[in-house]
Amino acid sequence: MVEELEELWKKLSFTEEEVNVELGSRSTTTAIERGKYCVVLKVLTNRSISLDALRKNLRMMWKPKKEMQLSEIEEDLFLAEFGDEKDKRKVLDMSPWSYEKQLVIIQEFEAELTPKEIELKWVPFWVQMFNLPLKSRTREIEIAIGSKIGEVLDVDVPESGVHWGKCLRVRIRIDATKRLMRGKRVSIEGGESRWVNFKYK
Repeated sequence: MVEELEELWKKLSFTEEEVNVELGSRSTTTAIERGKYCVVLKVLTNRSISLDALRKNLRMMWKPKKEMQLSEIEEDLFLAEFGDEKDKRKVLDMSPWSYEKQLVIIQEFEAELTPKEIELKWVPFWVQMFNLPLKSRTREIEIAIGSKIGEVLDVDVPESGVHWGKCLRVRIRIDATKRLMRGKRVSIEGGESRWVNFKYK
């Protein structure tokens, strides 16, 4: 889409009044500095979102220590500005969030993009993996299977490298525009193929 717009842009002719305006780096410094404490978010729903209702709900859920501002920067695309890095980091680390039972996608502020260029689709989930043999309760197995679902961010394994719980837990960044996998068939060390169930938290 962006490439198509760039091609159309090249074909346009401009009047003398429409020629390029050169803006120095000092003109963007304030926005870039404030952007360090911002995230961009979207609620995955077809219904229109009330800015006031969303602001009130997010403040109640996130409980920021300092003031938080919420602005609509494009239709159904919002920017949250926190008072400090700690509040912002807490919200990102505790993702995913929901609003009225709909998934909220959150990502870091990207200063170079216009609102229309921002693509919100990646969400971190803790994925539980069930039905693995006891010999497979290792960090290596978690990473190997998790990387087939999305980008592995973290694994819930003690320093020993082995986890003896009911399931393995991996934090994975997943494309929210695609259907969630119910599980995968896995063969370990060339052995029998078995079905591994996934649950998302």
